[in-house]
Amino acid sequence: MKTRLLYLSLLLAGPLAGRAQAPRAATPSPISSFFTPDYQPANSSDTTAMCAETTFRDSLSGTTRVYYPSGNLKQYIPYANVARGVRYGCVTTWYESGQMCTKEDYVRGVRHGDLLTYYPDGTLKRREHCQDGRCGVGTCYDANGYPVPYFAYEQLPLYPGGEERLLKELTKAVRLNRQELAAARRAVGHLPDMVQYGWRREVDVELAVAPDGRIAHARVVQSTAGFLNSAVLRAVASLQRQFVPGRRDGQVMTSYLTVPLFYTLEAPTRQPYYGGSRMPRRY
Repeated sequence: MKTRLLYLSLLLAGPLAGRAQAPRAATPSPISSFFTPDYQPANSSDTTAMCAETTFRDSLSGTTRVYYPSGNLKQYIPYANVARGVRYGCVTTWYESGQMCTKEDYVRGVRHGDLLTYYPDGTLKRREHCQDGRCGVGTCYDANGYPVPYFAYEQLPLYPGGEERLLKELTKAVRLNRQELAAARRAVGHLPDMVQYGWRREVDVELAVAPDGRIAHARVVQSTAGFLNSAVLRAVASLQRQFVPGRRDGQVMTSYLTVPLFYTLEAPTRQPYYGGSRMPRRY
């Protein structure tokens, strides 16, 4: 890096005065994380892992650059809010050869603007325009550049019977073991006496659906009842049906689906207390 010296001559009417300049704030070092091709956590010693480097511009905004194991740039993501994952700007991806793969314009976290995708040789594969998160019908091309029937850019994994069936099976399969049941009773027991109609809790579970339709792994991303977390994951593992896998730009790929599950725990009946023993209520 070349160092430039700037000389400034001041013509002063009075005596020469010297001014000290405050040093520039140092650019913060990027925060690095490593993950496998199927987006599982890894470490820097894993030669097959990809690296994501996030640099903050201020306390909220910043950019993330994702690199292939070879060191070539894979993805560039600008954020208005890094912590919340709010994208703002042109998200760009490249093939490992360096050829551009996709360009997606985002405003306040949703697609807004052009969506372009390319084949590995640089031939345009898709062109469409998005407005406030909704993409209209664009034009798709084959590898030779000829138009083909339009197909949606993203297709989420589909459970046989649909979302309603998935939620029903997961809710029905949740079973608390003895320790979890005791924790649930303690939690409900701490509620005020005014609770009469149950206590609604939510567990959001993220499912990674592999290209063959199986659930590769699952994790709880948000929960208001920790004692339900393990039971929910066991319920996910007990699912017997396979998903129709998700697609992006026509290619089957591992897709991530977040399922919100709601449970209502009934508050226990509180018995009146009489001198060291509980007496049954009489009506």
